[in-house]
Amino acid sequence: MRLNAVLLFALVLLPRLGGAQTQLVIVSGLGGDPKYTQEFAQLSTALAKAASERAGLPDSAITWLGEATSKKSKWYRGTSTRENLERTLARLASGTSTAPVVLMLIGHGSGEGPETRVSLPGPDMTAADFARVLTAFGNRQLAFLNLASASGDMLPIIASRHRVVMTATKSAFERNESRFASHFVDALALDGADTDKDGRISLLEAYKFAEVETKRFYENEGRLATEHAQMADEGMLAGRFFLSSGASGAGPAGGRLATLYQERNVLDEQIQELKQRKSAMSADAYDAELERLLVALANKSKEIRDLERGS
Repeated sequence: MRLNAVLLFALVLLPRLGGAQTQLVIVSGLGGDPKYTQEFAQLSTALAKAASERAGLPDSAITWLGEATSKKSKWYRGTSTRENLERTLARLASGTSTAPVVLMLIGHGSGEGPETRVSLPGPDMTAADFARVLTAFGNRQLAFLNLASASGDMLPIIASRHRVVMTATKSAFERNESRFASHFVDALALDGADTDKDGRISLLEAYKFAEVETKRFYENEGRLATEHAQMADEGMLAGRFFLSSGASGAGPAGGRLATLYQERNVLDEQIQELKQRKSAMSADAYDAELERLLVALANKSKEIRDLERGS
């Protein structure tokens, strides 16, 4: 089968992160100490700011739920109680929207297996609770990023074909403060994580950046690492899942931007499919096709950036 036919076939089979605007929900849990309450609020604000200023999400697409005593920012939408979180997720899951959703948890965790939980003001939410609530999203693309301590047992319970699931630890027994969370936010807020130089940070790039920096932290401190991040990505979405994966369609250039985003997503999918077929191709054929796709992706990204600057 010729390569072009294989790529065309892949476009039919692979799920797409289309032009609908990504929705970001940030949940900072119960600090239990003013130090942690402040730290969780700072991380949440830094993430929301990166999503707004670097990824271009409108304020309406960013929801931060945190402690009532947190220092607020314009993205703060209320206390991070179980009731508010479930209500927020139910609202996003309702209707006919196909927008990708990113849910990020920052804070302390505890428990094991289905009872693994993130600490919230009032009743906590367990892995079993999240699994139940998230069924309402069906096959919507969703990223569940639990960057709290003791989060590892949530991964097998939340993982599914249409989700990217990340946890800061590999088990419920890694209960010390998570450093991975701050490095993950840095990946999205600062320069350095864009390894393919396309002007965007994918969730996969952020994960790898945070993984390396977390390891570096423990090495520099001369300490035994007490956290080991893990990821489940059955649908191979993480490498093409961006906070900026959708165009809002606002403004005179919105329609054209939405089309360009969709075209860029197609190129992303083609590159991911090509990488999966590398072992079945000659080195020359693989390099030539990869170069063609990367050049096309770079040109498409430049066209998007130019249009965004001028709109």
